[in-house]
Formats: sequence, structure tokens, C-alpha cells
Amino acid sequence: MKDSVIVSAACADLAPGGPLPATRPSADATFGSFNVNFLDHSDFEAHRTAERGRHTRVSFRMGQMIEKLLKEAGLTKEEVSGPRTALISGSKYGCSQVFEIHRRLRKHGPRGIDAVRFAQATHNFPVSTCAIEYGLMGPCLAIVSTETAGMDALLCAHDWITDDRCDRAIVVGFEDFSSPTGEHVCAQAKDAPSGQSVSEAMVMVLLERQSCAKARGVSSEMPQITGMATTHVNAAATDAARVRAKLACPTATHEQISFLTTHRLGLCGEEGNDTDYLGAGGLLEIAHLLKSPNAGQRGQQHWQISAMSQGGNGVTAGIKVTQMEYAL
Repeated sequence: MKDSVIVSAACADLAPGGPLPATRPSADATFGSFNVNFLDHSDFEAHRTAERGRHTRVSFRMGQMIEKLLKEAGLTKEEVSGPRTALISGSKYGCSQVFEIHRRLRKHGPRGIDAVRFAQATHNFPVSTCAIEYGLMGPCLAIVSTETAGMDALLCAHDWITDDRCDRAIVVGFEDFSSPTGEHVCAQAKDAPSGQSVSEAMVMVLLERQSCAKARGVSSEMPQITGMATTHVNAAATDAARVRAKLACPTATHEQISFLTTHRLGLCGEEGNDTDYLGAGGLLEIAHLLKSPNAGQRGQQHWQISAMSQGGNGVTAGIKVTQMEYAL
């Protein structure tokens, strides 16, 4: 019998709501009531110089949050080290430093950049740095794609576990708006609906093989990922049947399933939440579901959580919920 995959912990760092940045990308940009919200990076900036030289602000936050996630899950650094723990990240924009270094290379040439900064300016740097720091020798990958990036990472991690490449996987969704990505996000504001916000975020969930989690005393009633599937907003009925089959909820009718969808320049989750977390949005909905006191109400133990890109492609996770004990 195939082992189930459960979500045994979740945590998130979210940007508080705030004003527009002081510097706008152009004099004729019209922002209206659009907000770009930034995470608090003061911990990284205040850290000693040697630590800042070893980390970027994304890898620094990722390292801190992995420690928080492991504490939430009741795991030690020693328990996760080795070849059976994987680490994967997903982001729409990836590490902004990549764009900045490319811009400096075009302007100054190879002699105009620092070799250490050049090595840090890769999308996989946060994953690689944290994998080394925590001794994670399972599969590691950084995905940079669309607004579905966090769910792309979840899908990949789920496949790794079911394919017996690892027993657990730390899945990270993040957005980093340092220059020049921040300029691009701000420039898009003129096309955004009134009241819309785009925010930096970092969200983590821990996937585990259920048998491994039970062996260390984790409750058997933890949320279970019943299946994952790719889809499209205009999918035909035959494709909808394929998705339902892959999400593996054969005993649940449509009325017994609750749906949450996050997508670009649309609502994130429940009506009235108009903050867009881009590639981190899908994972954030899972994290919010895990701490929701209402998730198991109305007999709704089956959930489908989706992230949709602006082009209409999406990734959906089927989740069976029995109890909630999380706090972000």
C-alpha cells in the first residue's frame, strides 16, 4: 500500500500593509490606491558583517524560517540532516540579485563585479546555502516560473516523496522585491484594480511520509495531501475528470469539497482579501487552511487549493483535513 504524504508543519513571514515606496520608477506612473508591501529586513541588515557576506537577505530569512519550521514540527537539525530530507523553493521573480548582477555585467563587464556577489546571484543560492547549513543531502531545487511557482514546488516535492527519493521535504514559496524587481512590480501598478496590494512573503510547509511521521510520534490525523494535478481555467470536462482522479477524493462529492484559489491580480483566498503574494500565494492558502478553526466545519474535510497564473494554467492540491493545530 502506497504511503500517504502529510503536511506536518507550516509557517509564514508576511509583509505588513504599508504605503507605496518613496521612489517611483517613472514620473508619469499612476498608482492610485495600489500598494507594494515589503517584508521587514532589519534583522538581516543589523546582523554582523560576516553573516551578511555569507548570506543574501533571502537565504538569511530562509535559514531562520527553517529553524522555526523544524521547531514547529518537533524535529532537530540532526534529525533532518542526511539524504532523506529535500529542500525546494518556488518564486515568480526568484532572487532579485540575479537581475542586478546581470545589469552590472552589462554596464561594467566582468571586472566590475565582486566574485562572491556573482556566486550569490543565482536563483538556487538560498536553497544551496540552507541545504549546506542544515546538512540536507536529499534532492534540492529552486523553481522560478509563474504565480504557480510555490505550488509547482509542492507538486515536485510530493512526487519526490511518492517516488521514494526522500522521506520529507521542506517546501518554500517566496517573493523578493529588491531592485530591479521592485521597479517592475511598481510599474505594473497602473494596470492594477483599485485597492490591490502586492506583497513580499516567505511561506514554508513541511511534507512528510506518514509512516516516518508516525514513527516519531506525530498524530495520524495530520492533514493529508490526497493528490496533485495541473489544470487550466478553461479545461474541458474530460480534463476536469482527470484532475478529480489525480486528486484522489473518490468518496467526496462536489458539494463536500471546499475550494480556494489564488491568482495574479485577483482575489487571494476568501472574498475580501485583495493582497497578492504571487508565487507564495498557493502555499500561503495551505498554511492558512492548516490554522483555520473553520476548516473542518460543514463536513468539509476535503479541500482543493489551487494557484492560477495570468495565462490560466494552474496547479491544484487535494487535501483531506481532520484537525488544525497550527499558528503562523
